[in-house]
Amino acid sequence: MSADPEHMTQYDWFSQARIHETMGNDEKALAAYEESVKIDPQYAKAWFYKARLHYRLGQMPLARECARNALKLKPEWESHVKKYLPKL
Repeated sequence: MSADPEHMTQYDWFSQARIHETMGNDEKALAAYEESVKIDPQYAKAWFYKARLHYRLGQMPLARECARNALKLKPEWESHVKKYLPKL
């Protein structure tokens, strides 16, 4: 993982987001997920985890939008999304 944000990949940003989320730094996690999907809008896993965090924070419209993006890329994840985001 690159320490220089200019050289970080979508995977680096995703890893940073997971670390921030685990540590309870939700805003930093959301920002890192956003960087990840900005670099690679096709990165379904980042969209899904971003949806989960918005969901946990009660931000349902944002969770729904991120979940839709994940499902556009990975329609086979529908049951997985319904399991972890049941109220969407």
